[in-house]
Amino acid sequence: MLSWGANSHGQLAQGIVCEQVENPTKVTTDPFYVNKVKQISCGGGHTVLIDDEGKIFTCGWNYKHQCGSNTETHNFVRIWELSGITFTNIACGWDFSCAVTDSNFLFVWGSNKNGQLGLPKDHFPDIMKPFRLPINACSVAMGLRHTAVVNSKGEVWITGCGRHGQLGLGNDRLSTDRFEQVPRLGAITHIACGQNYTVTWCSEEKALYVWGDNKHGQLLLSIDKYKKIFTPQKIDIGVKQTVKKLLSGWTNVLLWLDNGTLCTWGRNNYGQLGTEDSFVGKIIYVKLPDDRQVIDVALGSEHTICLATDNTLWAWGWNEHANTGTKTKSNVFIPTMVPIDTTNNRIVRIFAGCI
Repeated sequence: MLSWGANSHGQLAQGIVCEQVENPTKVTTDPFYVNKVKQISCGGGHTVLIDDEGKIFTCGWNYKHQCGSNTETHNFVRIWELSGITFTNIACGWDFSCAVTDSNFLFVWGSNKNGQLGLPKDHFPDIMKPFRLPINACSVAMGLRHTAVVNSKGEVWITGCGRHGQLGLGNDRLSTDRFEQVPRLGAITHIACGQNYTVTWCSEEKALYVWGDNKHGQLLLSIDKYKKIFTPQKIDIGVKQTVKKLLSGWTNVLLWLDNGTLCTWGRNNYGQLGTEDSFVGKIIYVKLPDDRQVIDVALGSEHTICLATDNTLWAWGWNEHANTGTKTKSNVFIPTMVPIDTTNNRIVRIFAGCI
């Protein structure tokens, strides 16, 4: 496993704290970490990992116990408090985290300042150790200060800060510290949270449902007319293919389709959309050089990492902390190859974090 980029809190699991790791570098692990990586999620300065046995490991920034432990570590360390439980899915917000079990229970921990853990703020402290909630969850997403889950019925339940409309509960509900159902949605199959908005995909209707902040056109609505959306809006973008992934950065969104197409939109001040146009206000179709096909894609807060079928890695977007790993000193506006020697190794999974 390799990591690079910002490492101000040891979130890259390199065993050290430093401003940034410029080149892809091997990750250090503790002696109990012996299995393959299944999923990684990254917050503002912490990282959560699930291995293929469903065990959880964390490292990095821990001032709100977002790592689920009492101490801050710079290597992946298991959350022993959650041992004996098999986890299938994880997500990180800025300073809070969650995980879904194989029985569809949801565990939450970290900051609850805005009710983003779905726990009453008056009775539960700002700092929370892992806590199991009595709600059904299949998939989960976290933004800067809100959390959304999709249950087995395709319903979306949401909690946290809603000042920008990211809760989708109406302009009279600007916050909640209990999970509440978002009304007027189809059966949702994919969900992602941006900094202050929520985007979902309904496979049956082949349509988006979006709500929240639209300052940069990340909801595909008129910026002049719709700066904030407080209730879900259904949008048909003409996609007839099966959606493999719906992903969101802080202010940009990406759909990866079954035929390999990458559709992306939103803010592009750092090259998040893979084009040199400063702002386009429409869907961009990103293509890798020489007609390479996509095998996986991941979004950080303002950069994108893409894996091609020929085992090459491509990146674009914000690069202030060497986020893209391309050795470029400035932001990267078009897909650029990450210089990794893969002669004797095959890249199998990629993940990206907040910064």
